[in-house]
Amino acid sequence: MREKINIQKITQGKQLSDAEISVLNYLFENKKQILKLGVRGVAKENYTSTSTVMRLSKKLGFNGFIDMYYKLFGYSMITDDKQIKSPIFSSNKYEISSTIQHNIKECAKHITETDGLIFVYGSGFMGIMAEYLSKKFLGLGVQLIFSNGDDSIGVFENNLNSIKMLILFSRSGKSKNIVNRLQTAKENSIYTVAFTNMVDNYLSENSDCVIKIEDNQIYDDRNQKPTMFYARIIEMIELLVFEYQHLIL
Repeated sequence: MREKINIQKITQGKQLSDAEISVLNYLFENKKQILKLGVRGVAKENYTSTSTVMRLSKKLGFNGFIDMYYKLFGYSMITDDKQIKSPIFSSNKYEISSTIQHNIKECAKHITETDGLIFVYGSGFMGIMAEYLSKKFLGLGVQLIFSNGDDSIGVFENNLNSIKMLILFSRSGKSKNIVNRLQTAKENSIYTVAFTNMVDNYLSENSDCVIKIEDNQIYDDRNQKPTMFYARIIEMIELLVFEYQHLIL
């Protein structure tokens, strides 16, 4: 059984009544039904008033019931069959294709189900992205190894028996180090995930799960021009964290 979210941390420093604590516990135990029930439904299920529910949201620092729901649980909102908006990115109207959304969910699912090590690799600027993902998931208790271009391939090969999932970061998707690690992973039946740009490349064509990021400077090999490419990768990583937490809570 996975650890439940720490409600005491949320309520720390807040003076909540017994009724408000009861409502908060109910929200976490029935989070998938909350929007359908609404304020009145939640109040009725807890034998209390709507003012108690609204007062709880205010005490926790939210603007209201809906704001409390999305900031506590962060569910995605499907707006149509092509684009998906997530409330955790509402400030910049974050949108991604439904295909990438699906792939991110698949990646999150495999992270939750992997019973061995996850190996994360990237070099150069993409090594920074790989390290960012590694630190996010290490903080969540996921067992992984981070490696960059400064490391020998031996770091990967010497742990093959324990590695069950390989996450690769490569802008071009065709560097020698990336190709070697991907080929070795395929030979050892290791599930592979690729973070790369939208242009078809060796990495995107041969990985089990591909998360393609729009690159407005695809010919800037020296990373000298301003680009949103890396910022978009960070957004994808945060969405992956969101989907992972949605599965384990």
